Amino acid sequence: MKQNILVVSESLGQPNHKRGIFHFTRELARSLASKGHELTLVVETSRRYRKLCRRERRTKLFAAQSRNIELLALYRYLDEINVSGPVTLSGTRRKVEWLRRRAGLLLSRDNIVCLMRALGLISLPTCLIENRPAALEYIPPDLRHLELFGDFQLEPGFFDYQDASAFFLLPPPRIDARKYDVIVVDTPTRVVIRRKPGAKVICIVHDLLPLTDLKLSDIATRQFLARIRTSLRQADELAFVSNYSMMRFRELLPQFAHLPARVVYPRTRFDAPDIPHLPAPSGRPGRPSFVVIVSNEPRKNVAAVVGAFRNVPQADLIVIGYTGEISRMRNLPSNVRFAGYVDEHEKAGLIAEAHGLIMPSLAEGFGVPIIEALAANTPVLCSDIAVFREVAGELADYFDPFSTEAIAASVIRVLTRQEECRGRIRARRHELAQRFGYETQARDFLGHEKPGERLVVAR
Repeated sequence: MKQNILVVSESLGQPNHKRGIFHFTRELARSLASKGHELTLVVETSRRYRKLCRRERRTKLFAAQSRNIELLALYRYLDEINVSGPVTLSGTRRKVEWLRRRAGLLLSRDNIVCLMRALGLISLPTCLIENRPAALEYIPPDLRHLELFGDFQLEPGFFDYQDASAFFLLPPPRIDARKYDVIVVDTPTRVVIRRKPGAKVICIVHDLLPLTDLKLSDIATRQFLARIRTSLRQADELAFVSNYSMMRFRELLPQFAHLPARVVYPRTRFDAPDIPHLPAPSGRPGRPSFVVIVSNEPRKNVAAVVGAFRNVPQADLIVIGYTGEISRMRNLPSNVRFAGYVDEHEKAGLIAEAHGLIMPSLAEGFGVPIIEALAANTPVLCSDIAVFREVAGELADYFDPFSTEAIAASVIRVLTRQEECRGRIRARRHELAQRFGYETQARDFLGHEKPGERLVVAR
């Protein structure tokens, strides 16, 4: 049965750098759209958006309902993303700057409107704008997923206000979702949803790292607690990205054990042709290379991988993502190259060309690069942690993430066993596509169960 679905996702509705959450929700939207469901995305409107709308009306060049400039403003806003920037707050100066900016936003027109709506002092009609991407001349590759949405639901200052409301413990923002059958909420999103009888709220739990990672800031933990509490209190069902995440949730938040829950793995595309031969080198000509995808968080463990390549002079390491001070360290190994942020197309090419993808993380909710590598028939080298065992099984080579010697030994093993590693992946390709291909994600997410499956109640 086709359903009308509203997606409330900070990673799609506002520019940010939550890459794992972005990947999951983008592929989920692709899967839902392929099954004929009607999708609407909540998008925050800003001062810049209102200025362009007023300018459009003043010119009187367009028909009253054309809304071309409004659509252009939304796409431009959603393209203002700095994924190469830091993702954690560290240092007093950065925290003070963050608080100063949040306090300023709290006094903005958009935040005041959100606060008054949250208090029930004013009500605003639901504002929808039809998504007509054909009206735009060019859509960058990183925004192509927006074409999956039939409409945008416009909410003034929505995501900025939910940030401020979480920190200052103000009433959460409200949205009117009475025309939708299903509301998908990427947790942690702090929002109160007004819905029609019978409508279902499904909250996606990616991980609980802000409650368990000792290296994250107090601000991050405080915000996460306020956000996820609001989400869970109105959820009808929960979707977890891994069995590991679901088990951690049961341990840490047993008071929500009554909520029906299911595991819905992140997905990727397995429809690319399988390439049986060895890859071309993606580093220096004539040399094998390995890829690691990281961010500037201690749990990503990038320093250990960089150090390990001192002991593997015969291969190169390509580091994708923002690494902060690590890329500016003295005496870095000459066989390590820092690529910084690369777009999705270039990242896919680097993974496909590599002799192996390395996942050295100390903690994760899933590990999307693993399935991207498996889809490209690229060998995977992983930290020996429970969630990676769940995702990669016997298809990965595992190492102790605290030992640079163990990481180097894993690289050498994979380097000398290329055909064996790729052969194991090729033999399981159909099974991997069923488990991690986007075509089955909508079915799993909406609970259209296969024979013998049922919804699990987290106990």
